[in-house]
Amino acid sequence: MSSEPPRVVAEITSEARSRCEAIGGGALEAVEALRAELEKSPELGRRATSAAGRMKLYTTRLEGNAERSALTVTYVYDAPPPEPGIVRIALVSPVRFAGGDGDF
Repeated sequence: MSSEPPRVVAEITSEARSRCEAIGGGALEAVEALRAELEKSPELGRRATSAAGRMKLYTTRLEGNAERSALTVTYVYDAPPPEPGIVRIALVSPVRFAGGDGDF
């Protein structure tokens, strides 16, 4: 019997991937790095109040850089027994600040 916790499978939905490509500036690479991190620690970020059954809804923020604005990433963690579970990155959007001039 293994003492390692079961590995979580994380994926970026096609909608989130398309959104990253539209945002540009390395957004897809940043979200891909988050996806890899979520496979190790699927409950990063802030848990939202709504989710059905064993699914848990989370949001997290990826800091911006010179090429792109900060991003808000929303993902669902579904951990049915037996684990491991699946993380689906479902929504990626630029962070908007009051008075900002973002195109999205």
